[in-house]
Amino acid sequence: MTASLSAGQLGLRSRVTVLVVMAVAVAMLGVLVAETSRHGDTAELMNEAGRQGALSERLVVMTLETRAVPPERRALARLRMESTATRWREESMLLRSVVEAGSGIPAGTPAAREFESLLAVEDSVLVAAKRATADGAGAATVDALLVHQRRFVRGMEHVVNELEQDWVNQVERLIRLETACVVLLLIALGLGVRLALQPTQDQLTATIEALAESELRTRAVLDAMQEGMLLVSATGEIVGWNPSALRILGVSGDAPAVGLHEVARRLRNERGELLTPDQLPSRITIRTGKPIGDTLLATTDAQGETKWLTANTSPLYRGESTRPHAAVTIIRDVTIARQLDEERHTQAQALELQNQELLEQADELEREQARFRSLVETAGSAIVGLDAQGRVFEWNREAEALFGVSRTNAIGRHYAEEFVTEEHRGRMRAGIAAVLGGQSIRNLVGPVKSADGERHVVLWNITPLHAGVSGPEHGIIASGLDITEREASDERFRMLFERSSDAHMLYDAGGVIDCNEATLRMLRLASRDQLVGRRPADLSPMRQPDGRLSVVVAGQMRERARITGHHRFEWQHRRDDGTEFPVDVTLTPMRIQGRDVILAVWHDIAESKAVEDALRLAKDAAESANRTKSEFMTRMNHELRTPLTAIIGFSKVLLDGRAGALSSGATLYAQRIRENGLHLLSLINQILDVAKVEAGRMELERETVHVEQLVNETLGMLESTAEAKGIALRREIPDGVLPLVTDPGKLRQILINLVGNAIKFTANGEVLVRVTTDVTGAAREITVRDTGIGIPADRREKIFEPFEQGDSSTRREFGGTGLGLSIVTTFAALIGAIVDVESEVGVGTTFIIRLPAPGHGPFAAQPAADMDRRAMEGRT
Repeated sequence: MTASLSAGQLGLRSRVTVLVVMAVAVAMLGVLVAETSRHGDTAELMNEAGRQGALSERLVVMTLETRAVPPERRALARLRMESTATRWREESMLLRSVVEAGSGIPAGTPAAREFESLLAVEDSVLVAAKRATADGAGAATVDALLVHQRRFVRGMEHVVNELEQDWVNQVERLIRLETACVVLLLIALGLGVRLALQPTQDQLTATIEALAESELRTRAVLDAMQEGMLLVSATGEIVGWNPSALRILGVSGDAPAVGLHEVARRLRNERGELLTPDQLPSRITIRTGKPIGDTLLATTDAQGETKWLTANTSPLYRGESTRPHAAVTIIRDVTIARQLDEERHTQAQALELQNQELLEQADELEREQARFRSLVETAGSAIVGLDAQGRVFEWNREAEALFGVSRTNAIGRHYAEEFVTEEHRGRMRAGIAAVLGGQSIRNLVGPVKSADGERHVVLWNITPLHAGVSGPEHGIIASGLDITEREASDERFRMLFERSSDAHMLYDAGGVIDCNEATLRMLRLASRDQLVGRRPADLSPMRQPDGRLSVVVAGQMRERARITGHHRFEWQHRRDDGTEFPVDVTLTPMRIQGRDVILAVWHDIAESKAVEDALRLAKDAAESANRTKSEFMTRMNHELRTPLTAIIGFSKVLLDGRAGALSSGATLYAQRIRENGLHLLSLINQILDVAKVEAGRMELERETVHVEQLVNETLGMLESTAEAKGIALRREIPDGVLPLVTDPGKLRQILINLVGNAIKFTANGEVLVRVTTDVTGAAREITVRDTGIGIPADRREKIFEPFEQGDSSTRREFGGTGLGLSIVTTFAALIGAIVDVESEVGVGTTFIIRLPAPGHGPFAAQPAADMDRRAMEGRT
């Protein structure tokens, strides 16, 4: 009986224990279901809170875009911004209703208190956004919007952080609850097995039913989880999952295990690198026995879109084993959060760029202010700035010089009361009021009295200062130019204008404004009234002497004067009686009392034009006579040389005795005839050479000349003349002189004239001809030096002119025409040479022929073969 009672009591206690364990397990499963639901609500709440921050940032971006678009597109941009604001309000109201219902954010927590404080900040952001897009809104409204939005985002981030921490705690609680449920179920299972050993079929059935119900509840918990759960065995096989895992990974069909393994093979890390099986978080946990938290993974869905996941793994052990037999992986879809993070990052970059632009604009504003300060200080006018009360806030150096008051003493003082004389204060106050009303004043002339009592006349230009583009006037800025000297100059100009003997006239587009008495006398008018209002073109004939229309040319002359500052030209004018007269006109643009005018000065050139015409006629006649003379001398070449040649030839025949022996008197006469004929022929040759040069008929013949041979031949021709006077004729020619390309006839004539002159003007001594070469052996200079009478310094330039000699006594003593050196310089220029002279009276004279360098001169550009051919044809 006692044993039976003990067994009964033991069975009762076992059943009670099983019931208690099962009750606790059921209670904990209820808590697990509630926590799972709250966990899902918290995740949704985090996502919604994240969207609230993103919508506030999007509202700020669209507000900035609305301000940046042109005015004509601003209405459409405002509609888009209002749509975003409306969406934010709707989602915010939904979030508020969820929170007020007690779901998501527990009351009394820091997240709840932070969320309550954000409601007013949200309204501030919406109001600031609307103000920032209003017309005329300044940068301060944008700054206020950014401040409120940053406060909202920071507060929402705090809420999200609190929620994330709560979510992590919930996950940990869920795992602990699930573990406790499993333990309790195992305990219940053990007790059930123990009870199963009893011969009570009812207890066994009840235990099985309890276990089945516990499993169903566990499955319900897993199915209700918003996060995906995967159970991975030690071999890496996926042996368990919940529906959320299939939904998150996009696996469907009859074989979810195959789909899950297919997704696992496509997983990538954050850098986009494909993961190997050993790199999967569950494999790492099984291998190391350590949990892994918040691993970011990426996969691609059926539409090709990238989906971002976070994985948290925990190892599962059997009994006291140290190696996990499986791993639980909790996955969560964070694609939207990732996109929001990217959007926030992009918006942060945009805000950073905007801040950078604002900083650059601030720097540019500082530079502009510095430039403005520099311009104000360096301006040539006095700059005075007054605020709306008429007090000085700007005063540059020119204002200090004009008023005799320093900037420090002027700033803050009332201008009309302290810087304007008493009789002008009322006018000054009225002027300041008019400018503050939006009216600008230009070219206002007013007196200014400086601190030392000196009176100045100032030309003022006054402009209102606006607060922004279309804001109200908040001050004025006045620019004053001291025109005291100009006023005096204008008076002096008036005196010169009236008293000038030349005609002076002022006119503009409307016609003549003023003129002096000389203008009336020149036009033979009685009064200014007859001229005022008429255009200068009306005082001209229809066409100028060159055939151009006067009205057209007059406009061109005025335009040229405006461009260049002044313009001078000759013009034909006509008086009212029809008589025409020429004048020299000078047009000068001027500005008188703010009016653009032109000052025309007429100088009567009728007399000078008559003299000019007479000189031109005389010049034309002289040139015609000169051409006639040159042509006559050229054409007389044959007529003069033919009889002279005959005279010289027949005199030679007589002297040679071919016609019989001559008496001593006849021989003397024949010798004189021959000598005078030769002299006359030389004179004619020189005159004809000059005529050829003047007529432009002198031609060059290009040949290759051996300088040594040409010099020897020339001196051989003149040796008899030198011997007759007892003069030594020497030469210095270096060996190996290179041939020279030139006109041999011109060079020979130059040497004949120079050596002949040296012999003529040397009574005793010698004449030396020297050839100088460069390092290559090319002839560069030919020098003719004598020990004759020399040339005075004041005559050295004139000896090269036609018919000129050292002085008149030289011509009387030595004879000659004075054409030799003129021909020398002419021929030297033709062949590209230069002739210099050095002389000392009583010592001698040296002529230097400086030859052109090889490859230079008139023969350099013409091929030698062509020049030789032309020279040969000319000789033929």
